[in-house]
Amino acid sequence: MNLIENIQRISALISEDKKGDTIRTMIDKMGVSNAIKLVGNYYTIEPYLKEIDKVNYIKERIIELGDGGGFGLVEIDEEPIHYGEDENELRQIEYLGKNGVTVAVYDADIEHMDEFNVMYESLSVEIIEQLVEILLNH
Repeated sequence: MNLIENIQRISALISEDKKGDTIRTMIDKMGVSNAIKLVGNYYTIEPYLKEIDKVNYIKERIIELGDGGGFGLVEIDEEPIHYGEDENELRQIEYLGKNGVTVAVYDADIEHMDEFNVMYESLSVEIIEQLVEILLNH
């Protein structure tokens, strides 16, 4: 490798580093929703997001779409999200609230048994990703 190629590679790395710093600063100052609007694409900023940024984005979108409150997934034409199951019961996320989800519990005969709430911060990375994808499309 010659000197010019090395300089070009270093320049590209520095430029990419500055881009990342700029995007991260934008996210910190304006929030995820506004950063998406400015950049024009969620997937451009996604590598710079922390899990808490994604949780905050979910909360922002819930408030926007739910007129300040929450809503059921069926209200936005989405299927419930699988939360867990065993041979006796099925657990699925059916409602998105301002601070967390409501998980409905069904028995083996698909009869509604119970429900419980889970804060967004306590959800798995996979479920957070699913929620972000759903909310990006609405």
